[in-house]
Amino acid sequence: MLPALLVLTLAALAPAAARRHAPYLREDEPARRTARTAECLFGKQAMELGSQWFADLGPPFGIMYCIKCECIAVQKKRRVVAKVHCRNIKNECPEPTCETPVLLPGRCCKTCPGDVNYPDLVQEDMPGDVIIEEADHNMKHFASFLTGRSPLCVQRDDMTGVPVAPGVAAARFTFRRRHLYWSVLLSPSMKTRPRALAFLDRQGQVLLEQSLKKIPGIHATYEEKTDKLCGVWRRVPRQYKTLLRDGDLHVALLWGDETSNSIDSALSGRIDRYPALSSEMFTSLLEPENPPTTFSQATCRGSKDLDHEEGWWGGTAVITSVAGAAPSLYMAIVFNGIFPKTVNTSDLVRVVLTLPDKNQTIIDQVQRVAKPNYDFNLLEVSTPISAAELRSLARGRLLLGIESVENPQRRISGSVRQKGTCELFHAPLVAERTPAAPSPEGLALVYIDKEGSLVYDIQMENVGVVDPKITLVEEQGKRHLQVEILDTRVGVLARPSARIFQPLYDEQLVVHIAGDAGPPILRGRLTSRLMPDAAGSGPALLRRTTQARVPNNMAGLAWLSVDSLCGLYYEAAVTGSSRSRSTWWLETHAGGEDNARELGGDEGWVLEPSAAELVAIHIGAAFLELRAQDNVTALLRTRAPQISVPTSCLPAVPGPIDNELSPKYPPSPSADQLSDYGLYRLSVGYCKQGEKYYKLGEIWTDTETCSKCVCVMGTPKCEPVQCPHVNCLVPTILPPGHCCPICTNTTSAAWSENGSCVLAGQSYAPGSSWHPYLVPGGYDTCAICTCNYITKQIHCPRVQCPPLRCSEKDAFRPDKKACCRVCPENKTKKSDEETPKDQGTPKTAEEILAEGGCRFPDGPLPNGKEVHPSIHSHGEQRCVTCRCKDGEVTCVRKRCGRAACQRRRRVDACCACTRHRRQRHHPPPPS
Repeated sequence: MLPALLVLTLAALAPAAARRHAPYLREDEPARRTARTAECLFGKQAMELGSQWFADLGPPFGIMYCIKCECIAVQKKRRVVAKVHCRNIKNECPEPTCETPVLLPGRCCKTCPGDVNYPDLVQEDMPGDVIIEEADHNMKHFASFLTGRSPLCVQRDDMTGVPVAPGVAAARFTFRRRHLYWSVLLSPSMKTRPRALAFLDRQGQVLLEQSLKKIPGIHATYEEKTDKLCGVWRRVPRQYKTLLRDGDLHVALLWGDETSNSIDSALSGRIDRYPALSSEMFTSLLEPENPPTTFSQATCRGSKDLDHEEGWWGGTAVITSVAGAAPSLYMAIVFNGIFPKTVNTSDLVRVVLTLPDKNQTIIDQVQRVAKPNYDFNLLEVSTPISAAELRSLARGRLLLGIESVENPQRRISGSVRQKGTCELFHAPLVAERTPAAPSPEGLALVYIDKEGSLVYDIQMENVGVVDPKITLVEEQGKRHLQVEILDTRVGVLARPSARIFQPLYDEQLVVHIAGDAGPPILRGRLTSRLMPDAAGSGPALLRRTTQARVPNNMAGLAWLSVDSLCGLYYEAAVTGSSRSRSTWWLETHAGGEDNARELGGDEGWVLEPSAAELVAIHIGAAFLELRAQDNVTALLRTRAPQISVPTSCLPAVPGPIDNELSPKYPPSPSADQLSDYGLYRLSVGYCKQGEKYYKLGEIWTDTETCSKCVCVMGTPKCEPVQCPHVNCLVPTILPPGHCCPICTNTTSAAWSENGSCVLAGQSYAPGSSWHPYLVPGGYDTCAICTCNYITKQIHCPRVQCPPLRCSEKDAFRPDKKACCRVCPENKTKKSDEETPKDQGTPKTAEEILAEGGCRFPDGPLPNGKEVHPSIHSHGEQRCVTCRCKDGEVTCVRKRCGRAACQRRRRVDACCACTRHRRQRHHPPPPS
């Protein structure tokens, strides 16, 4: 991406582009990835919609403060996508208001004291911007029920309306750390799984569309056991958070062909805040007992026919129960469609909660609805219940129904089940007392399935007990109450106690592992974790290492997953002693820390993982470890479980390995080839030289043989190191482990490798010089890079070519890698008088400067010398002439006269016509 952007940037800076408004620059999208419609990718960084920044082209160019980029929303038919637009703002700089403006660091425009509102300033986020805080529970939890009564118009790409799908659905949304996690419950009448879920604004424009394909791993298992659809919208832009806060964000389920991404039908609803969502324990999806046989097929609701149904009606209920000495039940019911469309109607509704197995009625109340409406109604019910009824509620045996007293045939009903949020609970298990080595450790994972059963998985090591006792204990301060006993380490508790749900959802449930007597050996508090839509194999136990003295009360677990857009996500839960400034690292092979990636805190993501990292994760060769402050000592470490990485994210399987650097690739592997593919990729994805491993495409220097090597399809390709010629004021040195001489230009300081220069991820010793190494061409001998011994800065000037003694058409390059063209040799023999005599030894830099010479980036210039300067990666600038005179360098760009510009004639390629601005006549000052 950066080379393409660089070409566009240089085009914007060229004389031909010096217009008042420079053209926009557009970022190239990576070919391997699917575009993220709600954010921009600039290099390997994700930019939020609406954000602004200056183009950072990396070394050696750095930040281009005259190239301003912005992530903007672009309308494409019915969709809104994010695109990067960059422009040259040099010509937008206003006229300075003082005679001596100053160009400050990090600025593009010259400024005067007191000047504001310059285009080269990136606006910071204003304090009034909407930020959803997790502490505000009202802004953290949202819900929606999807029926045919939604006012939203869902359209296809050709802007035609989409028919309404029969059925009812309910959704729950949780905003957490910039991500919007969602879960969807479908009514039993829906036999077909939707192909996608979309977020839309109030005009029906698609902001984000996510596929609902089944993802292998724990995600697919959880969806199958709970009958939920789970996913997450990661990194929601701030302007879309505003839509969420104001109730202008909608959600829609789309049915159609997955191959063509067509839309045959849709079901939509508005995302809003409902009462008691933060304390929801159970839910119910209500659908009509007598659904309409025919209804309108248009979602845009162009007509208001009172005798024609526009889709199914229904509702959802948020249910909370309180156990204890006096159990009670609270229900917030959101519904539509049970009232007729006529204006004058009764506001009385009947709420019935029954136990069909025993033909028992638990609740039968008539409630009054404030402002009854056909499209949206809210009703809250609170009542005491018995302990037996609470057990039936927890086991999913109750049926909730609601009907209009005046119109009971439009009754809606549904069974009561566990809460609609996709979440499970995990806990690292910590040693309660100081045991003998090795220290015990473990983890616990539980969730509630669609039958109300408790699914659990307890992992433990070094417990020292053959048959440990596993119990679930409610802990509130000093009060400990045993709730359940688990007979096995992995299993399903079919009929859990009703007292287990409230402490579980309140994160007050603790797992105890003990022997026959005495205090628990291991314990851990279960905490909630939302389920994302990414391929993963469940949590991995973080084991203590022998590199450092890890406290016995330190334990952890880690999650690793890869989404459909090839993004790598990790999450770790660690308990124990303080871990200030410790960081997480990802290793993808046995090469050690030299090949590790620093991740950061306990939760994060890598949007552009390398192909080698994805292959290692796919075959189970990835490791996650927590390192101490020195970033070397490992405290906790685990081998990540094997993850089925999406095939679109894996590199294609290469053909037969040959000696070429550009092999041809066949199409990506099919799903049934992935097992063999993973083993094959392991052999060609890394190169081994000596005792070290190198990733595919990695470049390194073998100091023992002085060779430059690159990893090509599992085989190191090496060539001898080419050392450039160096001119030093003092003799060069050759430290151990280096292949080329180093020029220090000093006799006072001892050479040290501390503070080396870094270019494109490679480190170079102070004072060293080298030719850039490019794949697949090899060494670029036309450029010489130098790491300044004093300033530790890198300069990469191009080789200066001598002036030609022949015409341009006669000059040629002696070989493909030759830097300069030469003239053909003259076959006639010169006389002795024409043969040049001994010109003497070249002058040193100190002698040239003493004679009035000038310092120049390409080397000292003699007094009176004229040269064309060179810019790294762009070569000689023939349109600019620099002249050295008495120690000062003056550079002038060649321009045409006004007469030639008026005749629109180009004298040569360097001719540039300047704009002659009309002089402004300022009015005389008042007398």
